[in-house]
Amino acid sequence: MPAPDRETFEAAASWYVQFQAQSPTPAERLAWQQWLNGDPSHEAAWNQLEQLQRSLGALPQDLTRRALTTTQQRRQVLKWMLVLGGTGYLGWNVQQHTSLGNVWADYRTPVGKRRRIELADGTQIDLNTNTAIDVMFDSRQRLIRLREGEVLIHSGKRGGQTPFYVETHHGRVEALGTRFTVRLLADSTRVGVLEDRVQLSPIDQPDHNRTLGTGESADFDRRSIGVTQGYGRTQAAWVDGQLVVLDARLGDVIDELARYRPGLLQCDQASARLRVSGAFRLDSTDAVLANLQATLPIQVNYFTRYWVSVKRIG
Repeated sequence: MPAPDRETFEAAASWYVQFQAQSPTPAERLAWQQWLNGDPSHEAAWNQLEQLQRSLGALPQDLTRRALTTTQQRRQVLKWMLVLGGTGYLGWNVQQHTSLGNVWADYRTPVGKRRRIELADGTQIDLNTNTAIDVMFDSRQRLIRLREGEVLIHSGKRGGQTPFYVETHHGRVEALGTRFTVRLLADSTRVGVLEDRVQLSPIDQPDHNRTLGTGESADFDRRSIGVTQGYGRTQAAWVDGQLVVLDARLGDVIDELARYRPGLLQCDQASARLRVSGAFRLDSTDAVLANLQATLPIQVNYFTRYWVSVKRIG
């Protein structure tokens, strides 16, 4: 049986999502059957989707229909299915998933795990959830390349005068005897300084650099550096396994919690606008969600272990 290409898989996923959203009419079921029988690759794609769904756990039919009532949610589920199943990598482990290119990183962490390493010069590096780095030390420089995720670095003193850099695809951060965090975002790199100073240099405009001091942070992309912001120690509380927030949007809190658990965690717009304060344990996101449900007008729905939705009630 021929392997389905991406277009065929996307068509199969579209049918699947449509049928999960609502029971098909006789005409829709006939159209699906005709599509399924139209080419052997169509049946192969459908079988892959069913295998993927079995591997993630069955969804109760009534909950599934409620979950897929909006176009936006259907697109999210479709994207998720394509990412997990479109490559044919059905042996993907949702507990340990990582970008395939990051498998070869010198050091990495899976989703939900943290790790601390110490380098030869005494530098300590804390790797946050889903993080991958390379380490390249020589006589000219000490270089950490951040492939994905977030690190907290306390640069060592045994490197002498050898420059210490953290590099992302947006540019470089030079440590000036310091303790700081670097987080790779979708379109930029975020740096926060806990002690001393760092210098930011966008890769396409290295002369447009900026020095940040203790308690300062900034985002930068390949060409520019954003506005300098305040940076407190609570923003690096993930090192101790905590998320600390004060009067934050629930939507932002949910986005942060989603970094620490495999699968899909989302909330609707109504609940996203709620405000929340507290200190939450990152190694027990289910308990955090239960706590939020007990104190806020929200309902947390588990469609599978790897698909959780938060909705405002009342």
